[in-house]
Amino acid sequence: MTTEPETAAEERHATWAELFFDLVAVAGVAALAHVLQGEITLESLGLYALLFLAFWLSWTTFMLYGNVAGGDLRLVRLLVAMFGIGVMAAAVPSVAHTLLDGGHETRMLSVFALAYFLTRVIGANSWGRDQVVVDFPVVQHTAGALPWLASIWVDEPWKVALWVLGIAIDLFTFVVFSADDALDAVSGRVEAVRARIEKERARDPARAERHARRMVDFTVKAAPVERAHLAERLGLFVIIVLGEGVVQVVTTAGEAEPHRALLHAGVASFVLLSGMFALSLLYGYAGIPHLRADRVPMRAALGLHCLVTATIAAVAVALATVIEHGGEPLEASQRWLLCGGMATYFGLGVVASLAAGVRWPRLVGGLVTGVGVPLLLGVVATGTGGVLLVWYVVLVVAGHLVAEWRAERASAP
Repeated sequence: MTTEPETAAEERHATWAELFFDLVAVAGVAALAHVLQGEITLESLGLYALLFLAFWLSWTTFMLYGNVAGGDLRLVRLLVAMFGIGVMAAAVPSVAHTLLDGGHETRMLSVFALAYFLTRVIGANSWGRDQVVVDFPVVQHTAGALPWLASIWVDEPWKVALWVLGIAIDLFTFVVFSADDALDAVSGRVEAVRARIEKERARDPARAERHARRMVDFTVKAAPVERAHLAERLGLFVIIVLGEGVVQVVTTAGEAEPHRALLHAGVASFVLLSGMFALSLLYGYAGIPHLRADRVPMRAALGLHCLVTATIAAVAVALATVIEHGGEPLEASQRWLLCGGMATYFGLGVVASLAAGVRWPRLVGGLVTGVGVPLLLGVVATGTGGVLLVWYVVLVVAGHLVAEWRAERASAP
């Protein structure tokens, strides 16, 4: 009797601990609804983008840590990160009130900044010293977190300026710092340590020898990222964000006066969120609409995921406003939050379609219907009721779903 050798590892799936962590991260995203309520301004949009990136970078750091660590994931480290992100989420309403409405809860700005700094530092030190996450090296760098720490000791508006600087540093690292750069940087630090050991031999040979023995087998290696597990985590995050949108709609409906327009608004909002689910998960990859598996580099997929989830969360706020006002026309800023958000969502889908190798006629059609139509609605639908406006957008989503279904049937053997 012979046994078949195990030549391939079993496919990994998200663990209970990772799913628990995702819920806390999305709770932070849900708290950002406080930033987009009421009249939308450039200031509120900027603050939304800034805080969303802070939550997303914190989540991505530990998501990739779980991906690389696998069965060696340290639960305590994950729980500490969850607590830090929870503190950030709890501080969001006070941060929004202080920065947008002239509130005086400046202490909560420092609480948010400190929680973010500690979460990023803990995350950056989760990997072994010899491991380099070459596909997304920004998660191992803390330079972008340092301005957040410095912001604790300055007053507004310098606090926010330092936050923007920190995120800008991270985005620069994300875009510019290549895989080779990441490996070279760590290798350079290792060589610098070895050079210091050699200089130390003349002063303290015994101590230098102890240090040298620890460096004998020290080699820098790329941390392997499992693409299937990564795609699952990204997709699950999108599902939870969509679910949080449903919660916002249901909660707002529960607080509204019962009337026929409320039912119509609830149905339209649910159908729209369901259509976005289908485009992102059934006809997409990793939660990104129109994307096919493994058609883009991992770093690009992560960037698209960040933008898609931020857009979905913003659209959910607009839908909650539709539920609140029923058939009444939306205010200009909320109308543009809905129409501009959907145009952005479809625009990201067009970018993904380019990577998927979609032919130009279909690509142009997607650009016109997905981006052009929502933007046109934002311009001309000034007197259109919110419910009817949502149904117009639903028709656009339905058209894209039909196109995906036909393309799938045409490519089937």
